[in-house]
This record gives sequence, structure tokens and C-alpha cells, in this order.
Amino acid sequence: MDRDFWRDAYEEEPDGVMVGDHILDGELGGLQPGRALDLGCGSGANALKLAELGWSVVGVDWAENAIELARQSARDRGLDATFLVGDITEGAPSGEFGLVISTYALPGGELSRKALAAAATALAPGGTLIVAEWDRSMSDVWGFGEDDLMTPEQIVAQLPELEIEKAEVKRIEDPFASPDDPRGYGGSTANVALVRAWNPPSPQV
Repeated sequence: MDRDFWRDAYEEEPDGVMVGDHILDGELGGLQPGRALDLGCGSGANALKLAELGWSVVGVDWAENAIELARQSARDRGLDATFLVGDITEGAPSGEFGLVISTYALPGGELSRKALAAAATALAPGGTLIVAEWDRSMSDVWGFGEDDLMTPEQIVAQLPELEIEKAEVKRIEDPFASPDDPRGYGGSTANVALVRAWNPPSPQV
């Protein structure tokens, strides 16, 4: 699913593209708000949720129309969030972030590996990375290619410099905003690969 796919999706049905949050709320406990980065932010639902919790958020997505929707939502709600058009496989915005999230945004294959490398590079020492992506077990259900989706273990393998706090498959109910979403034809539940990792600070000399 490339840039044109997502542009068309947000053009045709902007309210039905984003996947509702079934993961993030349960992973934020104990994290002190600071700078956060949402890679593949879409129309900004999760980024704006972080902003409501006190985070200063930057969201990046390659679909220009999704970014405009996110910017408008931030303006309407008066939230501290900046949204940028960009390709997460080509690197993250400059600076370091105490929290980096990527939810259902990995583009598949080698591009997914590049996106995960960008996420790890953007993480400040002591920062947390949260990745939630459709698990590889959903490939046959939805007709994805062999290398389109990843297991938690495959995600972990792309984060060698980070300390892994959690790597598991979570089964979620009713993952899609619309009951007519074509991804729902395989049933009303889906498996999500969840990885949470920590960037240990460098040892003091």
C-alpha cells in the first residue's frame, strides 16, 4: 500500500481509514509527557490523543490530505501538535523524542525495516518506542503478501540497539471504524503485533 493508495483512501472516505486505538491507552501509564513523534500519523487521532495528555507532538504522514485533516483538528481543538508531510522510510524529523509511536503505518517489506530504523534513531536516551501493527498471522486472512506484515519477533529484530520491554500478539475486537470496512470480511477480530522498547541512556564515564 503506497503513497497513492493512502491519498486515495483519505480522499474517498476520510472518516473510515484510521484504526481506532485499542493499544495506546494501555501503554502510556507511567510515561511523563514530553516530546512525542507519531510516524505514519494519518489524520492525527493518536497524535491528538497524546497532545490532550500534555505531550508536545509531531506527526508525519505521506498523505497530504490526511495531514491537512490533522492540522485542522489540532486548530479546532487548540492542541499542541505539528503535522508534517513526509516519508517515514526516509528518516524522522530532526531532534529527539521521549516517545515515538507507529500504529498500523508500516508500509511492508524493506520499507517497514527503514521506517523502524527511523523510529529508533528518533528516540531520545531513556525514551520509549511503541509499535502496533497487524500481525503476520493476518496475511492469509486479508490476502497480504508474504513480506507485507511482521511478527513481533521480526519487529524486534529491527531494533537491535533498544531494550525490549514487550513483544506480543494481542487479539482485538471490532478493530475498524466502519462495519463495511472490507478488511472486516475475515471476522470481527484481528491480531496485532505489539512491541514496546526503551532506549537505554549511554553509560556515564
